[in-house]
Amino acid sequence: MTHPVVAALRSGAAATRRQACETAADDPSAVLLVDALVDALGDDDPGVARTASHALQRIGREHDAVLPALRSALRGESARQRLEAAWTWARLEPPPIKLLPAVVSSLDELAGDARWRAARLLVELGRLHAEIGPVLHDLACARHTPRVRRIGLAVLRDLDPHGEATRRAHLEASRAEDAGLQRLALTGLAGLGPATEETWSRLCEVVAEHPDPACRRVAATAIGALGEAPPAVRSTLRQAADSDADSGVRSAAARAGRGA
Repeated sequence: MTHPVVAALRSGAAATRRQACETAADDPSAVLLVDALVDALGDDDPGVARTASHALQRIGREHDAVLPALRSALRGESARQRLEAAWTWARLEPPPIKLLPAVVSSLDELAGDARWRAARLLVELGRLHAEIGPVLHDLACARHTPRVRRIGLAVLRDLDPHGEATRRAHLEASRAEDAGLQRLALTGLAGLGPATEETWSRLCEVVAEHPDPACRRVAATAIGALGEAPPAVRSTLRQAADSDADSGVRSAAARAGRGA
């Protein structure tokens, strides 16, 4: 006879599956539902997957069956299941290094909140396991997709905000073809101070020459956030404030000039 929670997890309605996950941890036979909940970590509905993770965390605090059941999910075909399995594990004990492949392999397929939970988990792993530093730095490199590089930059900013490799990764990403990645990199430069001559030069170049007004605005704002700027940088801001074709850039440059 099929357990009612297991039957509900097979429902075509996501709301029913979420409700099944919510009630699973309070079920007297919760430990018998672990495998079904691990399968639910790969549910097409992100809310179901998250709720299954919460249920497994609760069960795992009382029973030893959860961590062994997560092992196969770390190698599952679904990126969501791999990430949720690793996330669940890391909520039950300090994340072991063996979670790294599951997280890294999922990055290019994740969306929304899952992407930034993956970044948080990579930071946790990086703080516990210094030997994975090269892997984390590689995520920001040009051989990866912009989606992965965004996460890589976020991880580097958390782990080593004043490191030369972090600054270099942001400068490189600011020249990427993807405008969203460029904007993220330029914004990130504002938090990696004190600025170097190369950082000032790149931000000035973007303010003066970049074809995307959003990038010009971000670069001007970054200059203002970095504080005391060299004379040449202040001159670039004045010129942008007076003559940029985009009113938003003019305003951002004017504000940055008052702060710089």
